[in-house]
Amino acid sequence: MDIDRHTMPSYFSACISSTCPKREHCLHAWAWQHRDPKSWLVDVINPDYTSEDGNCSYYCDDQPQRYARGFENFQKRMYPDQYKSFMYACIARFGRNPYFMRRRGEISLPPSEQAFIRQVLKRVGAPDDLDFDAYEDRINWDGK
Repeated sequence: MDIDRHTMPSYFSACISSTCPKREHCLHAWAWQHRDPKSWLVDVINPDYTSEDGNCSYYCDDQPQRYARGFENFQKRMYPDQYKSFMYACIARFGRNPYFMRRRGEISLPPSEQAFIRQVLKRVGAPDDLDFDAYEDRINWDGK
């Protein structure tokens, strides 16, 4: 895994398990192996809550995931009532300002948020071929 330690968020917990079968590709295990040697305090997942059988609920895959940026083009291809319903559903989930920041591409969308937006588009009857403005591959530290 080729990950820059400086991209890891400060809140990210490490896993100290040495027997987990998914350890080789788990970001929490990576965080333990690459912790800052100058830091005297490390946030660690309680071993009582991890699983050694490979079904750990804290597993966080180290493979880059596809993030989306922006969806300003959606409104152009939707009927006004469709877009209004879409926008209100997204604002209910993200909040007003965060919705517009996501729309403009200032906040990238992890796979879980892309799936939510796709569900809302389908629910309001928007065209199936709507696509986000841009994509980028990066590590999903949130595991969502």
